[in-house]
Amino acid sequence: MRIKPLLILILLNINASAQQSTDTILQRIIIVGDAGQLTNGHQPELELVRRLFPMADSNNTVVYLGDNIYPVGMPAKNSKTYDEKKRILDLQIDLLKGTSGKGYIIPGNHDWKQGRTDGLQQLKHQEDHVNERALPNVFFTPADGCPGPDEIPLNASVTMIVVDSQWWLQRENKPGSTSDCECKTEDEIVARLRDLIYKNRNKLVIFATHHPFKTYGEHGGYYTWKQHLFPLTEMNHKLWVPLPVLGSVYAISRGVFGNIQDVKHPEYKDYISKLDTVLSTHPYCIRISGHEHTLQYIQQNGQNYIVSGAASKQTQVRNGKGTIFKDEGTGFGVIEILNSGKVLLKFFSSESQTPEQPLYSGWLKSFDPKHDAPEITERKTFTD
Repeated sequence: MRIKPLLILILLNINASAQQSTDTILQRIIIVGDAGQLTNGHQPELELVRRLFPMADSNNTVVYLGDNIYPVGMPAKNSKTYDEKKRILDLQIDLLKGTSGKGYIIPGNHDWKQGRTDGLQQLKHQEDHVNERALPNVFFTPADGCPGPDEIPLNASVTMIVVDSQWWLQRENKPGSTSDCECKTEDEIVARLRDLIYKNRNKLVIFATHHPFKTYGEHGGYYTWKQHLFPLTEMNHKLWVPLPVLGSVYAISRGVFGNIQDVKHPEYKDYISKLDTVLSTHPYCIRISGHEHTLQYIQQNGQNYIVSGAASKQTQVRNGKGTIFKDEGTGFGVIEILNSGKVLLKFFSSESQTPEQPLYSGWLKSFDPKHDAPEITERKTFTD
């Protein structure tokens, strides 16, 4: 007996619906970068995260990608601004308070007091406060001003690797050869990362750090009229002093040579070259970062670069090579990894007319979740 085409179509749709209903979220990673400033005493993007993604779900992980307190991190307890800055950090911590989700707080250059000599002490103030809050599901990583890389298993199929990129760019007074850090030099970081990439070669790897490898905003050499006309606002956002000629010289020179916080600077280039080269050997690695006050999804040579540094500030951004999505408003990113191995990227913004709907939603390359994969012996190119 012949089955009518309509019946076949109905059966196929039923089968597809059944598969979709069983394809649940294995891991949701909420990417919040540069959340260190309040708007009228509120943090709108964190409030939107709370509305959209209840942290009662143990599959939810929030990653704070640095610059958690503007402009120079967490001051000492006897500082006049301590209570104000503590509240900014507490709003990020309290998103996870009493929940089953997990939160990871990563340092940025502003948390290191913008690279100043006493930046390490400022960073430790922030870490100490996170530890004093003593939430069992909120972690400051890497600890003690060390660079990492830290390996964080999110589940049997997904591993997050964290590096404090400001350590790499910090010119003085950072933990080094006499410290208790596992990695004390740049070469040791690279060797350790190579070992972790090998160890987790059968898993999806999320590489989390503050400084991006790819960006087409200000840190990538794209400067607006503000930098050309009012260059002093780079040092203080209140210094609206018109200096058009000097401003253009500054913007052009920074666009060519960069400062140490820009991808064109030699130290920053070295950071990109050494670490991204190792990551590119992995069959499935997603890089997440903040630093640039934009939302970007860039794909180059089969590699995924996600910038989500717009949780409290916003700057302009242009299209560049491999740009899939960009946005200049505030917001945050979400990666949803399904049990089937499908990976969905979304961006949300509290400034959207429909904040419950993503600004962007698109599938990344699927991976093969090996839930029962055997443990891989770690290759030792880095000596403990």
